[in-house]
Amino acid sequence: MIGLLLAAMTLPAHAQLVSTGDALALETGQLEQRVEAFLLRDDVAAELAQYGISHERAMARVDNMSAAELEQLSGRIDELPAAGDGVIVIAGIVFVVLIILELVGVTDIFKSA
Repeated sequence: MIGLLLAAMTLPAHAQLVSTGDALALETGQLEQRVEAFLLRDDVAAELAQYGISHERAMARVDNMSAAELEQLSGRIDELPAAGDGVIVIAGIVFVVLIILELVGVTDIFKSA
């Protein structure tokens, strides 16, 4: 009895084909949003300002990019190092060098009482 009630209460599903153009437009919009979000970062904006490129001009260039250009740029965003990685690496190298010098006896950083 419950099965008949549930079968009678089902709603019809509505499906529609999505054209290739619509799918590409959606993907292009997502790529454009990703690139624009990257350009909004403070470190990226500062770097662009050093080259004399205003935020508005950069956004206008993104708006005029083709889907292939947006995909290429979006893919390169993942390859870029995060801000501050270089500082952390340098601090780590300095720390390791100091520990090695301490262990070898060249320096006496950690003086024993």
